[in-house]
Amino acid sequence: ELIRKREKLKREELRINQHVTDLKLQPLTVLLRRTLDQLQMKDPANIFAQPVPVEEVTDYLDVIKSPMDFSTMRKKIETHEYMSVGDFAKDFQLIYENCMTYNARDTVYFRAAVRLRDSGAPLLRFARK
Repeated sequence: ELIRKREKLKREELRINQHVTDLKLQPLTVLLRRTLDQLQMKDPANIFAQPVPVEEVTDYLDVIKSPMDFSTMRKKIETHEYMSVGDFAKDFQLIYENCMTYNARDTVYFRAAVRLRDSGAPLLRFARK
């Protein structure tokens, strides 16, 4: 029993040390991951979680020239493509602007984009500080 407890404490200490190291070496990456997690919680239906399936929405790329979604943003975080919170915010803005451009105002998608925009703005303001 004591050995199990000690091993559990070691694993927890290792996890904490890894987090501290990440914060020291890659503070922007840690901030963007946390911000993206919070933004995704504002999309409970996961409408913006994955790219729009162009096989199903065949004219999407005719209308939208720069598609964006949360999974693409997460990949860009992990490959260190964001140099600032501003770059990250531009991609977030693309998500809801693309949706609002492609979909009619009376659709569930348009309304979801408006809600995402309005609830995500304070999170981005906080991340910029």
